[in-house]
Amino acid sequence: MITSVFALLAGTRFLTHLLSTEQYGRLALAVSLSTLAVQVFGEPVGKTAVRFYSQWCEAGKPPGFVQSLAKSLSKAAGCILLFCAVAWVAGVYNKSVPGGYFIVMTGIFAILLVFNRVGLALEDAARRRRFRGIVQGGFEVMRFGFAVGLILVFVLPDAETVLSGFVLAGVLVVITHGVFLYVNLARKLPRGHKKTAAVMNMEALRTFQTPLIISNACIWLVMMAERWALQYFGTPEEVGGYAAVYQLAFIPMLFVSNFLILLIEPILYQVIAQEGKTASFDQTRRINNYAVFGILSFSFVLFLVLLFAYPMVGNLLLGAQFRPYSWLFPWLLLAGGCFAATGQLLLKLNLELRTDRLAVLWAGVAVVAVTGYMIGACFWQLKGILTAIVAVNFLLLIFSLVFVRK
Repeated sequence: MITSVFALLAGTRFLTHLLSTEQYGRLALAVSLSTLAVQVFGEPVGKTAVRFYSQWCEAGKPPGFVQSLAKSLSKAAGCILLFCAVAWVAGVYNKSVPGGYFIVMTGIFAILLVFNRVGLALEDAARRRRFRGIVQGGFEVMRFGFAVGLILVFVLPDAETVLSGFVLAGVLVVITHGVFLYVNLARKLPRGHKKTAAVMNMEALRTFQTPLIISNACIWLVMMAERWALQYFGTPEEVGGYAAVYQLAFIPMLFVSNFLILLIEPILYQVIAQEGKTASFDQTRRINNYAVFGILSFSFVLFLVLLFAYPMVGNLLLGAQFRPYSWLFPWLLLAGGCFAATGQLLLKLNLELRTDRLAVLWAGVAVVAVTGYMIGACFWQLKGILTAIVAVNFLLLIFSLVFVRK
């Protein structure tokens, strides 16, 4: 996790020095589309892998589970390629659509991110966390390293060059996942007695997964729709400046939350599968509650510090063209802390297989978020977007506290 955060900070510093705000804005929109693929395809499949891995292994039927995941990934890749083909055809008739190379790189990067997400999930479920951490940190280092290297070698400081570097890193990481999972998991999977666990059938897997697809699409709207609203009502330069600060202030809080979830979630699932809700389960749940309190406290303290120190932080972490947007730092960090704490809270609904309630929550928040983003961007552009994103994430935290106690 530490490597990922430092790579993110250093990589963003280099890219904001090499790219213009307009090109960074184009890159941010492309990455947001790739993130949509991860949310709709990668996250549901990954969460399914974590949730049911131990049950299938104990029942001695892991090959069927892996086959199901592979089928889901094939469908995901097919859908992404279809959307890329539609965008390419649209570009022939509409010049406002980006060029073919931009579309292809965005699509390939999306597929690689989906595969990477599922690979990380399987490694977490199998308790191979050290390797998972190495891969995640290595991916962040490589994608920024390749992107900066290609810009310097070919002297092409644009979004397409950066995406090419991201794709190269993604290919290497996916190959690494494949080799490791085959050598360490596929060939050494535990073969328990078939009666040792009740294996969830495919209908149960789909019942768990389908609401996650809906809720994760809504999560994307909450996290990424604001830059599209800003693109429509504002300027590409504002999108680039906003996205750079968002990358440095909001995203690191998600790294912390995801690390804690991936540490706690497989343990809770395995305890439930083996023992039910025992004392060890309750103890781990309490640790998760402490994590929520810690994230919120840490975020608030940093928010107060950044209210006065944001010019210095901007000079340290941003290129010259992006420093006028440094005032966004404290507010985006506060919003990121609320979002990260929400992720910890909602772990309870995943544990109880209440993913339908997750879908309802995120759908409601997405409607409020998109409405707020559109109104804010329409009347106040960047300041309106910032007000909306802070308000939405604070309300999300409040709604989550109510939901998990029902």
